[in-house]
Amino acid sequence: MVVVKRSFSKLKGHINAIFEAVKEVVRPSTITVQYPKEIRFYENIRGYIQVEAISCLGCARCARICPANAIIMKNVNGRYYPTIDFGKCIFCHFCIDVCPTGALRNTTVHDLAFNNPYITIGAGGKIKGRDLKVVTYEFEKDLKVKR
Repeated sequence: MVVVKRSFSKLKGHINAIFEAVKEVVRPSTITVQYPKEIRFYENIRGYIQVEAISCLGCARCARICPANAIIMKNVNGRYYPTIDFGKCIFCHFCIDVCPTGALRNTTVHDLAFNNPYITIGAGGKIKGRDLKVVTYEFEKDLKVKR
């Protein structure tokens, strides 16, 4: 008798769930909340990182401190510059804090989508944000920092 009651209880629960689903399709009781048209961010938001290659010394402090191993030093004409794999970057901004010349800077670019996952490596494409700054990187040879 106990087994029959448990089975009936489960069946009743499933029937109630199906009934509620059908009721929501016919006459919905809730509507998705409409979000504001403009997303508001804090002034000190941790956005995407911009690299100014002219100011970079090539000291690799940023690559050494990166907890996600997202920064690789690349060789351009005998000088090394940081490139950031935004697929790995956790936006902790330790690299910005440790840079002695300020070659790595914060931007207000928060949301960014890539069509190709490989374009995130070294930021091979252009990045445009609300601040309308464009960040481009083009490097060829790699120098990976060993830990």
